[in-house]
Amino acid sequence: MSEAAKERFVLDTNQIVGGGTGWRSAAPQAPKNPKSKLLAHVAAHQTGLYCGKIIGEYLEKLVDRGHAPERAAEMIAYIMGAFERVAPITKGSPFPPTDLDDEVFLLCAIDGQAHYLVTDDKHLLELRDKYSAFKIGSIEALGLGERGMKNATT
Repeated sequence: MSEAAKERFVLDTNQIVGGGTGWRSAAPQAPKNPKSKLLAHVAAHQTGLYCGKIIGEYLEKLVDRGHAPERAAEMIAYIMGAFERVAPITKGSPFPPTDLDDEVFLLCAIDGQAHYLVTDDKHLLELRDKYSAFKIGSIEALGLGERGMKNATT
């Protein structure tokens, strides 16, 4: 697939944490839940987007939620190796979320020219009708479940 044909995704922290790290362990298994399947699919077949603040939040939340530090570090390395880094230049989103900690995901989507911001966060979901350049929603609401399962690789 050409780079131009690939869809661009920003995955909220709840997608990464919900996907777990066990499938990326020393004896890897195929991703089993929709979040890990989507992550693997985006990493292998699409363009995932991240920025420094997002990677920092991913790592913090993985460790806070009890993922082994070495597996959390492996997951971060996997994401950084497979996704594209965005250096946000936009200073503020036109429609900021009520939880300003979530704004970084909007800025990454804006400056990374994302097609999708995948989230289960209510503060971001409230804004789904405010942004026309990219779609905001859960895996299910965006119809990404099958896409995440189809051709997903580890």
